[in-house]
Amino acid sequence: MRAILENYTILYVEDELDVQANMSEYLRSYFKKVYLATNGKEALLLYEKFSPDVLLLDINIPDVDGLSVAKEIRKKDKDIRIIMLTAHTDEEKLLKALDLKLTKYLVKPVSPKDFKKALSILAKELLESRNLLVPLDEHHIWSKPTMQLLYINKEIELTQKERLLLSLLIDKRGFCVTYADIMAVVWEDKFDKEVSIDSVKSQISLLRKKLPKNLIENVYGKGYTLK
Repeated sequence: MRAILENYTILYVEDELDVQANMSEYLRSYFKKVYLATNGKEALLLYEKFSPDVLLLDINIPDVDGLSVAKEIRKKDKDIRIIMLTAHTDEEKLLKALDLKLTKYLVKPVSPKDFKKALSILAKELLESRNLLVPLDEHHIWSKPTMQLLYINKEIELTQKERLLLSLLIDKRGFCVTYADIMAVVWEDKFDKEVSIDSVKSQISLLRKKLPKNLIENVYGKGYTLK
């Protein structure tokens, strides 16, 4: 199970900070990256920025409730896996949650045994979904776990920035990835001081040379999208 989950990222949304701290430490032993939010608005912003693979979401959170967050994300992302948490049973909320294709619905406080079982179900779903390899055209394939670009099973050498950029474009495939999105992910904390839109355009130009023609499209004045 751990060998599967360590290839994926998770967004954990919980407004009780002590609960969040304990759970996030546990999650870090399983997942590649753990993103944390304490309310619905923050959760939606982090989803847009990082495109996590899994959502662990408390229903009862401030600003935007958990069901609304899950519903909004599900409109854009049919593949994301969602585990929902609630402090009490609520038949009406359970019925609404069924439409969201949840991996699991857990009642808090969650026992370690039940949570580990939920992670086991999650790992099985992720493995069966076979989203680890993403075809870009007939010959080009992107490997999510290794962040490798393959051409007829031979690796095309990418720089670290090119890997981060291509991974971002693939995670948001079909949607506009803004200049700001690219700056934040590809240059991380440095983009405020050192990165311009020209830097982004230059990086896109370099990446295009290694990809099928016209795979990356310009979105005028905003950014780029991957076909």
